[in-house]
Amino acid sequence: MIRLRGWDPVLGMNQRNARISEQNPRAAIRLVNDKYATKEALSAVGAPTSPTVALLRSRQEVSSLDWSGLPDAWALKPNQSLGGNGILLSFGRRRATWYSSSGKRITRETVADHLRRILDGEFSPRPQDWAMFEPLIRAHPDLERLSHQGLPDIRVICRGDRPQLAMLRLPTRFSGGRANLHQKAIGAAVDLDSGRITHALVGREPTGHHPDTGEPLIGARVPHWPEVVDAARRCAAATGLRYLGADIVVDADRGPLILEVNARPGLQIQNVTGRGLAPSSAQHRRN
Repeated sequence: MIRLRGWDPVLGMNQRNARISEQNPRAAIRLVNDKYATKEALSAVGAPTSPTVALLRSRQEVSSLDWSGLPDAWALKPNQSLGGNGILLSFGRRRATWYSSSGKRITRETVADHLRRILDGEFSPRPQDWAMFEPLIRAHPDLERLSHQGLPDIRVICRGDRPQLAMLRLPTRFSGGRANLHQKAIGAAVDLDSGRITHALVGREPTGHHPDTGEPLIGARVPHWPEVVDAARRCAAATGLRYLGADIVVDADRGPLILEVNARPGLQIQNVTGRGLAPSSAQHRRN
């Protein structure tokens, strides 16, 4: 069996898939594939999520949308997109025009066209979808300082309500401001007890500083860490998943918010943290 630092057994893809099949009911997987339903389930158990400003389920609802009721800064998301596709962000508004982070104009016609594309299922595995407006999330200053543009997030792997591993994903210039490790965002291991970064990787290369900002990473602490862990713990009860990845952001004003619950979390967190997810022989004996 492959092992990482500390002699932890590594969870392979086949083992992971078997664990998902055994521990994650199909109904729970269907639930977390529906972002709006997931938010409702999380709210029911007191888990923090971003509020929904508007939910649009048809072209008729788009035509009757109260445009003046939208906030100046918002995120427009497909309800069932994959990989963060189809998200449109407004960072502010002047008169009837919104603006992107780079200052590009976002007109009402642009938004209406994007809404129609979402409803037509362009970003979804299904032929039709819903669209959601949420308030724009702005990263907590302590995390914004460690990142290059974009929105950093925390992935916590849980078995039931027990967190197993955690990492902070920090956008880089190379990743285009996205917290995507495949695009060379930084993966930083976070100690579950203290919330402090213990080591970090860009791709396969260790780093002690952010390559774009120069900010030191090792020893930096994720703000509101006890609340982050508590939010991750609540995901199992809310969704019915017994093995999951909770993706959490820390908003500058609202604190930790659960962005997504993943029924099939990837395995890169083992490389980032140097810890394996497969149960050890001692754990097998206890169970």
